[in-house]
Parts: sequence; C-alpha cells; structure tokens
Amino acid sequence: MLGEVEGRACAYVAVRNFKAKSVALIHADNDFGRTLSTGTREYLEKHAPDTKILIEQAYPFAEKDYKAYLSKIKEANPDVVISSGYFFQVGPMLKQAREMGITAPFIGEEGADSPEMIKIAGEAAEDFVLVTNLDRDDKRPFVQDYLRQYKERFGVETCMVGASAYDAFMVIVESIKTAGDLNTQKIRDAIASSEIEGLTGVSKFTEQGEVIKPMVVQIVKDWGFHYLDIVDDPAVLEK
Repeated sequence: MLGEVEGRACAYVAVRNFKAKSVALIHADNDFGRTLSTGTREYLEKHAPDTKILIEQAYPFAEKDYKAYLSKIKEANPDVVISSGYFFQVGPMLKQAREMGITAPFIGEEGADSPEMIKIAGEAAEDFVLVTNLDRDDKRPFVQDYLRQYKERFGVETCMVGASAYDAFMVIVESIKTAGDLNTQKIRDAIASSEIEGLTGVSKFTEQGEVIKPMVVQIVKDWGFHYLDIVDDPAVLEK
C-alpha cells in the first residue's frame, strides 16, 4: 500500500473514530516517513480543515530514545498522536509516552503491525490503533486457518507482512493459471486485470501497478490486535 494512502487513512481514523480537532505527527526521517506525513496533511487540508496539526517531528531511523520528541508533543497537548514507524520504533515510543503521562490516543500504520510491537510496549500498547491490511477477527474460514497454521508452524503470531506475502504469491499463481503458460507478457497482463480474494481482501491494481483495497483498522486489546473499523472511502484509497 502506498505511503500516501496509509497517511491519509491515519488522518481519516483520527477524524472519524476519534473526532480529533488537533493532531501531532511523529515519523521516521526517511522517504517513507515523510510520505506518510504528506498523506496525512493532504487529507486533513482537503477533507478536515478544522482539524489542525499542532506539531510535526521527524526522528532518525535508528533512534531509541523518544523522550525529547514526546515532551514537545506533551506540551502541544493534541487530541491524537499519529505515530508512523516500524514495530521496533513504535513499541518503545508508546512505552515512553505513557511513562511521561501522555494519555492521547496513538494511531499508527502497518509498519507497527507486529506482535513484537506489543511485547516491546507492554501494557502501553493497550488501545493503540493502526491502519493495516490484516484483520485477525476476519470470520472467513481460510483466514482463521492461516492464522492458526502459521502459529502452529512458526510458534509466533503472524503479521501483515506474512499475510501480504502469501497474497502476493497467490496472485502470481492464479495469474499463471489464467495466462495458460509461462509467457511473461501474458502473466503480466493477467496480474494487471486480476481481482483475487486473499487473506487481506480482494487485490486489484491501478494502471501504475499499485494495489487498491480497503484498509483495516485494528486496535490492541488484551495483548492482541482486534477489529475496530474499515477504511473504504475513495478519498483515502484513490489519488
């Protein structure tokens, strides 16, 4: 999923689910982090102009101590903190934020979608919200079978990376079947026109080859990820 889309989805959740009138942004100082921030700003400016960004901060990718950044966020006192980063960044950030007395909800994206984030953050992970593409509460039998078999085989809960990799592989498999042989152009065309139901929903593609699909909003409850909402607004998903 494009970074801009994830950034817009975070903004959408802040406004729709939390009725936020003010937000703070904190993200890694790299291309992906900046792209996420751009998407958030873009959505708020166009669709929720009454919701203000009080502060934006970028941290070095290898950062481990977020207290200096969090102290400024605490002073700004936003309704919601949109914290983009990977699980090894968001986990410590959440823990440090709660230790500092920051009580605002935190919203993240699929980089934090890992059981390891919850292990790192501990109790501070409770009620953390993220936009991702894997719904652990999906009732479809093959999704629940995948979740169970993954844990049985590897001894850990899966994350969106595992589910997305499985879906990508199955798109290729089904497209080869559609093409009827191993002609690369035929396979490419079959992929481009495919709409294949997978663990993370139905995958279909733009002319540029990007995936279009609704995003799932998960919330951490009792040391696990659970369904909260879905983001299917075209204003979020499509440029």
